[in-house]
Amino acid sequence: MTPRNRRRAALRALLSGAAVVLMIAVGILLLTSSLMTSVRAIDPHTDEVTDFGVVQFMLGTLVLLTLPWYRRLPSLLLCAGAANALIVQADPLVLAVGLTVWMARARQRWHWAVAAAGVAAILANAAIHLNALRGWPDEDYQRTGQLLVAAMAVICLGLVVGIALWARLRRSAQQAAVEARTAQDSAEELSGELARERERQELAREVHDTLAGRLSGLSLQVGSLEKSAQRGEVQHLDDALRTTRSYADQALLDLRTLLTSLREGGVAPSAPARTPAGAQDLQDLFEDAVSAGLSVRPYVLLDGYSSAPEALQRGIFRITQEALTNALRHSSDRAADCRIVGDPERGVHLEVSSRSSGPSTFAGGSGTGLVGIRERAELLGGRADITHEDHMFHLRVELPWGPPAP
Repeated sequence: MTPRNRRRAALRALLSGAAVVLMIAVGILLLTSSLMTSVRAIDPHTDEVTDFGVVQFMLGTLVLLTLPWYRRLPSLLLCAGAANALIVQADPLVLAVGLTVWMARARQRWHWAVAAAGVAAILANAAIHLNALRGWPDEDYQRTGQLLVAAMAVICLGLVVGIALWARLRRSAQQAAVEARTAQDSAEELSGELARERERQELAREVHDTLAGRLSGLSLQVGSLEKSAQRGEVQHLDDALRTTRSYADQALLDLRTLLTSLREGGVAPSAPARTPAGAQDLQDLFEDAVSAGLSVRPYVLLDGYSSAPEALQRGIFRITQEALTNALRHSSDRAADCRIVGDPERGVHLEVSSRSSGPSTFAGGSGTGLVGIRERAELLGGRADITHEDHMFHLRVELPWGPPAP
């Protein structure tokens, strides 16, 4: 325990002890006052305490000694206080203190039944003292005493109910604050986990769209190079080797760019990517696909594409790149039709079609490329439909021109 916590604990103990001493002092005062309501405790002619009054005072004082346990054992105070109020016919202070703590902690129905019995005991004690005052010969003393007893009963019940309700509301507020802090911590933890999940997904897309595409082209180029070597076509080896080296250099450049973006604070939706160059990017993409052995029949009609949002240009580039890579790897004739049309008003419609020997042809891959296409389309506020019909693979993507709605 730190020194600050020790000081707080000592202060709490001091305040608790002072509260107990104060309650005992008030209890002695009320006990003395309760004796003055009965002719059996005090002789009205001589104003001397009778033997019954002495016994009543001693028993009431013993009951006051249970007050230090009002927090730990409120049930003890209820039992002792009820006996003191109804049997000894002394003051109901101990009963009121135990009843206050009991009501503040009540949870079940039988708890409230006990609390109702305690309230009834306080009212019965007040009735006992009011009836005892009727035996005094002095009428003015009777009326004054009855008013005081009635006022004390109302004040006692008001304090019991008020303090109990205040304690319950205070504890509820503290519990609500703890639950709110717990919920906030859980929300922050969940938000961090979602952010990390988004980063992992973005990293997976970038790695697949860059390295996987380059390496797929490199693998196909090496296979073509191997076939050329087996057939003895030496005149094509130089061009094939240069193309293979170009693929390897581009894959290495993409890897370095990706690692740099990670070291600088995480992968961003645009990394690793340079500033888009508009239609020239698509032209370079088609030329790379042709050099890799894919016959591309492009039709591109984009109005104002050079001024389109960078996120849209990158999305079209990545989606087209993945579609052409799939056609290169899985199409039966290594040919693809690519149609990209759009404008700021109607958005962008992208369609890539290629021939396959059956639905299973395109299912031979890992499927991560098609998943990435759908994810990119959804991130841009659009959608992607992928179908296999009549031995044809069709990819249709609809993208809005502007940013997606939040």
